[in-house]
Amino acid sequence: MIRYIASRVVIAFLLLLGLITLSFGLVSLLPGDPAVALLGEYATPADVARINAQLGLDLPFWERYLDYMGGALTGDLGHSFFTGSSVSEEIWTRLPNTLVYLVPGLILALAIGMASGTLAAYRYGRLADKAFTGGVSFLMAMPEFVLALLLLFIFYQQLNVAPAPLGMLSSADIPPPRVTGSVPIDAVLAGEWGLVSSILSRAVLPIVTLGLFFAAPFGKTVRTGLLQVLNSPQIEFARACGLRPVQVYRYALSDIRGSLMTYMVLLFAASLSGAAIIESVFSWPGVGGWSLDGVLKGDIPVIQGFVLIMGATSLLGYVVLDTLITLLDPRARSAAIPGRQRLRSPQPTAARS
Repeated sequence: MIRYIASRVVIAFLLLLGLITLSFGLVSLLPGDPAVALLGEYATPADVARINAQLGLDLPFWERYLDYMGGALTGDLGHSFFTGSSVSEEIWTRLPNTLVYLVPGLILALAIGMASGTLAAYRYGRLADKAFTGGVSFLMAMPEFVLALLLLFIFYQQLNVAPAPLGMLSSADIPPPRVTGSVPIDAVLAGEWGLVSSILSRAVLPIVTLGLFFAAPFGKTVRTGLLQVLNSPQIEFARACGLRPVQVYRYALSDIRGSLMTYMVLLFAASLSGAAIIESVFSWPGVGGWSLDGVLKGDIPVIQGFVLIMGATSLLGYVVLDTLITLLDPRARSAAIPGRQRLRSPQPTAARS
């Protein structure tokens, strides 16, 4: 098992090197000149050449690639062309702001999806199942930003029970003393629980948006998996043995936990990559909106850093997922570790004459 985990870590590291190469190569081929974007369209060729020299863009491609590869492996992702700030520091400062609504939003999505998908599977063909199918179709057909705007219209514009979508802090909130640079973490460290409460209240609508958006596909996955298992021979046998419905449900969940865990990791990766949409609607100072601003400006180090961090996070999630499934599922463990000793049934002895 240790050799198996070590092989997965090595594969993930090689994939990370490939991701660094791919992100650097593709972003470097983007049209446009960062020096012209910095100086404006009326910049002289001499000014453009001077800025390119300062940014290192006049160096050969392979020299810039090796320099970026060495920096990325040591945690240095360069500096923004426009602000001069460290890309690594910006990511680690803004990432907690994103996790403030992203983690609760995913937990809400898993809870709603598990409950609704289970109810639809047990009420297959009835009113609850038809309502679930209609709700899933409605939510999956609606873009994420439309759902966010709809919730803002209902709870902020009409009911006036939600705060204005003006970011993490209101005009009356005073930022805490800077320690890490992340406002939620600094507020907790300073013990300013009123400020923490204000931040969480402003995160409610982003949490609900994310939860409803991802609850639909997860609930559909739960329903599909449970329908297949509940009609299987082993579950019919468990019911015939007189097991309680709770025990039958527990056995059914254990049979589909691998697919559910896989879909959880996919949802986490999708929520990270799509964070820019929610943060743009709610003016949230997270890593998604920051990366989107870098894309619009053509800020190459920002784009490369965001792609690399999101890709590395997804790779780490897949390694952890693969390890957990191998540990929990004997079938996956037997397939993943072919040299593992298996119990052998005794050979039948020859019948005596």
